[in-house]
Amino acid sequence: MLKHYLRQFFRNLKRNQLFSLINILGLSAGICTSMLIYLYVNYHTSFDNFHENGDNIYRVNQTFIWSDQVDEQFGSTGPGVVFSMCDELPEIKRGTRLYQLGYLVTSEDELGQKTSFLEPEVIAVDSNFFDMFSFELVRGNQEDILTNPKNILLTESMASKYFGERDAMGKLLKLEYGDREWTHQVAGIIADPPNNSSVEFDMLLPMNAIGRVKKQNWSWLWTGFVTYIELHPEADVELVREKMQPIPRKYAGLTLERLMNTTFDDYVNSGKKWEIFLQPLSDIHLNINVFNRISTPVNISTVYAYGLAAGFIILLSCINFTNLTTTQHLKRAKYTGIKKLLGSSRWQLSLGYVSESFIYCMISAIIGMTLLWYVIPYFGELTETPLNINSVGNPKVLGLLFGLIAFMSLIAGGYPALFLSAFKPIDAMKGKVKTGKESAPLRNGLVIVQFAVSVILISSTLIAFEQLSYTHQKDVGFKKENLAAIEHLEWMDETTRESFINELSQIPGIQTTSLCTSVPPNHWAGDQFEPIDAPTQTLPMDYSLADDKYLETLGVELLFGRNFSDDFAEDSRSIIISEQAARTIGWDLDESILGKKITYNHGNMVFKVIGVIKDFHYRGLRGTMDAYALFSHESEMHDSGRVNALFSLKTESTVQVQEALTAIESKWRKFVGDRPYVYSFVDENFAASFQAEQNFLSVLSLFSTLAILIASLGLLGIIIYAIEQRTKEIGIRKIVGANVWQIAVLLSKQHARLIMIAIVLSIPATLWMMQQWLEDFRYRIEISPFVFVISGLTILGLTLAISGFHSVKAGFSNPVDAIKDE
Repeated sequence: MLKHYLRQFFRNLKRNQLFSLINILGLSAGICTSMLIYLYVNYHTSFDNFHENGDNIYRVNQTFIWSDQVDEQFGSTGPGVVFSMCDELPEIKRGTRLYQLGYLVTSEDELGQKTSFLEPEVIAVDSNFFDMFSFELVRGNQEDILTNPKNILLTESMASKYFGERDAMGKLLKLEYGDREWTHQVAGIIADPPNNSSVEFDMLLPMNAIGRVKKQNWSWLWTGFVTYIELHPEADVELVREKMQPIPRKYAGLTLERLMNTTFDDYVNSGKKWEIFLQPLSDIHLNINVFNRISTPVNISTVYAYGLAAGFIILLSCINFTNLTTTQHLKRAKYTGIKKLLGSSRWQLSLGYVSESFIYCMISAIIGMTLLWYVIPYFGELTETPLNINSVGNPKVLGLLFGLIAFMSLIAGGYPALFLSAFKPIDAMKGKVKTGKESAPLRNGLVIVQFAVSVILISSTLIAFEQLSYTHQKDVGFKKENLAAIEHLEWMDETTRESFINELSQIPGIQTTSLCTSVPPNHWAGDQFEPIDAPTQTLPMDYSLADDKYLETLGVELLFGRNFSDDFAEDSRSIIISEQAARTIGWDLDESILGKKITYNHGNMVFKVIGVIKDFHYRGLRGTMDAYALFSHESEMHDSGRVNALFSLKTESTVQVQEALTAIESKWRKFVGDRPYVYSFVDENFAASFQAEQNFLSVLSLFSTLAILIASLGLLGIIIYAIEQRTKEIGIRKIVGANVWQIAVLLSKQHARLIMIAIVLSIPATLWMMQQWLEDFRYRIEISPFVFVISGLTILGLTLAISGFHSVKAGFSNPVDAIKDE
């Protein structure tokens, strides 16, 4: 029987080559896309599932106290939070902390040859790190490896990077930060963390290697630590959440009294919050609503959107397959009637239809999986996801593939199996099978669904493009174009730094230069301040340290007062604040602000306001524009230890810019030697903060194109079939005087009407989906109705082009040929 079905399949394939090609192309694209997106979604939803106790591990988040937005959460806490929670909550089995650091790391071989790299993913961890997390310690003694402050642990990749084929155990590494350096001995090798880990690191240090931590283990205000707790398996999570609510009042209140000279009640009464939250480990990677310190989360809406788009593509493929397969089976109605007269049962006929569909799907699956092999590296690069073709051999993936084949076979073969196997053979022999208007509603409905999906994808792509264009073009309050920065000037002493900046300013392609501790949009420094004679007692304020060229180099407008100046010795105790800072404090936004005072560290440091600057997006368009201040680089304010050279470039020509960059690197080598030279452009860093959305737009554009292609192929098949069904009608109309234009309009208007219905149906679905996506943008567009006009006209124009071409072709045919067999 199988041989019979195969012979029948290939005979029909040869007779209907165009329809068969459309079917196979559509199904292959659908299978390839669905498998690709499954691998993508499966990867992102599998994060942190390798930890043995992962279901009981939670990250402790808190209110983002450094922002004016009191409902925002921060994935970092103070060093004392873990001790407070463990003391107060018996449901906690253990707690541990991670503190991310960045160092210049140097190794030395037997010949004295030194190798240095900047390593941003060095993490200090508590001694129970391996008790909570299931990272594999390949070499070393887990019991005491994280207790000796002189130890350092490397991943296998890092061990190979610094020591090659040599045994890394016992070797020494020098770590430098600013003007300080430490030497650590390699005491352990860790297997590289899996790609699907939200805890990312290259090197581990014992927490007690950071001297400042032990001294401030009581503090809730130094929010640089990522805190995790593991609950006992029998613990009630909701009860724990309820019991931990009073903890900030008790312990954060002590910190506020000690450091800020204010009570917790005063802090809350000023309109602020300080709450703590538990976030399941499995939720961290797919939640972008919490500021994350040690990894980059992915927007779960993007993951859902990709899954939905893949579902759309497979739906379009199935609709094409069903429509075209049904029309072909209808054309074979007489053949089916003869088979019934010769004794074939309904079951045998149904099995034949489903078998034929199954063979189509199997051939398409082979082609689709072959395409997947070639496409997966490019898609992985586009979405910045490490997808692996070897995952295709996973039983779950193979199960999905065969399930998809079975589903598509039943969907495509089911309708003709139920419909065509049921009609009377005598009706088929007389040509009375419903091949005309009576059987059209199903096909028309499927065409409407196809093009509604296509319009949704096109409209969504246009909205995403418009939103990203808006973020790129939005005024950020300073001139970010042709603005660049060199990092790590802390490797120079102050005198050398000044000489370096002076020499940079002499390069022909450079306009202005400045020394600063932060460059937009990368900014983290902030603390609590106390304005004098103001309605607000305490004020969370972000700040930077910079010289008198900073505002000029950025192009930030000074509204009132003056800039820092070497002519004023007291500027080491001066401060320039932003509009938002003045508003938050409660001061009038005018020159009366000048001369007012803001204190820091219990009033031990008093700063006089000498200027007010216009608000600018120092944290990028993702971050809030909170209270901000600028201190002189000669002040005694605490900073990160990082120093940057910010410079603006002249833009006469690309050659001039490149020459300036070459000259800058030459100066760097002169002053610093072989240490890593790191520079970046500010506008590129702004764009990079929306890279995930840019990737989303690229993938959505790809899916939209694919959807249009599949829908167009299906429409082509339906139009050809419709024209074949009305060949005699066209011939008669031509004989009685109809011209080619009238025939083209007659055949095209039905499809145009279907497209108009599809456009109307697509609008509410698109609005709902894209409004959800736009919610993730702090600054977003209003969806324009022109989006739907453009996408609708695109689909309508494409439909009329396909329909019109074949209608005109039919109109030019010889009417005698159409009716000669009557």
